[in-house]
Amino acid sequence: MSSPKIAIIGAGPGGLTLARILHVNGIPTTIFEKDPDRKFRHTAGGSLDLHEHSGQKALQEAKLFDEFQKHARYDGEAIILTDRFGQEHINVKGIDTGRPEIDRPILRQMLLDSLPADYVRWGHSLRRVEADGTLHFEHTTERGFDLVVGAEGAWSKVRQLVSTVPPFYSGVSGLEWWLHAPDRTHPELSAIIGDGSYFAFGDEEGRCLGSQRQGDRSIRCYAFMRKPETWIRDCGVDWTDREAAKQFLKDVEFGEWPQKLTAVMDAWEQGDIIPRPLYMLPVGVRWPHQRGFTLLGDSAHLMTPFAGEGVNAAMWDAMELAEAIVADREDLDAAAWAYERKMFPRAEKIQQMTWDSLRSRFDRGGVAMMKERFEFLLEMRAKGEKVKDGGIGSEVTE
Repeated sequence: MSSPKIAIIGAGPGGLTLARILHVNGIPTTIFEKDPDRKFRHTAGGSLDLHEHSGQKALQEAKLFDEFQKHARYDGEAIILTDRFGQEHINVKGIDTGRPEIDRPILRQMLLDSLPADYVRWGHSLRRVEADGTLHFEHTTERGFDLVVGAEGAWSKVRQLVSTVPPFYSGVSGLEWWLHAPDRTHPELSAIIGDGSYFAFGDEEGRCLGSQRQGDRSIRCYAFMRKPETWIRDCGVDWTDREAAKQFLKDVEFGEWPQKLTAVMDAWEQGDIIPRPLYMLPVGVRWPHQRGFTLLGDSAHLMTPFAGEGVNAAMWDAMELAEAIVADREDLDAAAWAYERKMFPRAEKIQQMTWDSLRSRFDRGGVAMMKERFEFLLEMRAKGEKVKDGGIGSEVTE
C-alpha cells in the first residue's frame, strides 16, 4: 500500500499534532513552514492551558502524553480575578481544573522532536495556491500532493482558495510585553501575580490588564482594549519607544486604575511592546468541500484568545483529521470531507462561546459573569464531574 502525499502548511501546534499522529500510524507528511529554522521563534508565545478532551487527548493519540506530563504546570492553573479597583473576586490556588499549562515553545519543541528531522521544510513562505494543488512559495514551487492542509493561521493562503470569507476585526486590540526576571527585579509584584494568571477587568470601560506566569518564571503581560481597528496605528504613539508607550498606557488608557494594577507597566524595563489587533472569522463559518484541500485551527475558525480554546480546537481538529485519514487513507478526499462535517458544528459551538466570552469581558457585569462561570467549573470539579471543552459552564461534544 503506497503512502498518500500530504502537505501541511504551517508548523504550529495544530499542523505538528496532525503530522505526529499520522507518523505514529505510518503515514508520512511534508510540513512547509515560513520560519527559517526551528529556533526562530523558540521564545515566542505565552503559556497554553491544554484541556482534557481536546489538547490532552490529542497528545495521547500522538503518544506524547507522558512527555507532556514532564512539562505540564498544574500550579499554572492558579487564577486571580479583580475588578479595575483591584478588588479580588476570584483567588484560586491548588485546584485541579483539568487544564494544566505548558509554554508554547516547549509544546512546539516537543512535537518537533517527535518527528523525523526531514519532515519540516523550513524557510518556505507560501504565497499562492492553485486549484490543482500547486504551491507557490517565495523561492520555489511544489506540486503533486494528494491533500494540502492549511494550518498556517489567521491569514491562511490555503483558506483563500477554499473560502471567500476573510477574517474581520473583533473590536479589541491588545498590547503585549514581558517581565523577564521578576523574581529578582520585582519580587513583591512577582509574589502578587503568583504562579498562574492575574486578570483585572474594567467592565464597561472595555479594558483589561493580564499577567501570566511562564515556565521559566518570566511573566507575560498584556493590555486589551475596545478600540477602532486602526487605533494602534492612528493613536500617535511610537510603540517602539518603550518609555513613551509605558507612559501612554499609565497616564491615558489606565490613568484612573490603581498603582497596584499598573505596576506591571512600571516593571517593564526591557524588550519591545507587541501591538496585536485581534481578528476573527464569523461564528459558524463554513466552506464547500474542495477536493484536495482542507483547513484546521485558526485557518479554519480563527477566534480571539478570550476562552483559551484556540490551541485546543486546533489540536482537536488535528486529531479528528488524522483519525479520518487513517481510517480511509486510500481516499483522502472522503477523509477530508468526513472530517469537515464533524469539525464545522463543533467549531461553531467553540466560536460562539469565545465570542460570548469576549463580550462578557468587556461589557457591564463582565466580572460577575466570569466569577459565576469559574465558580461553576470549580463546583463541577469538586463533585468529580467532568466539564466538556468549549467553555466554563458549556458543553462541546463530538
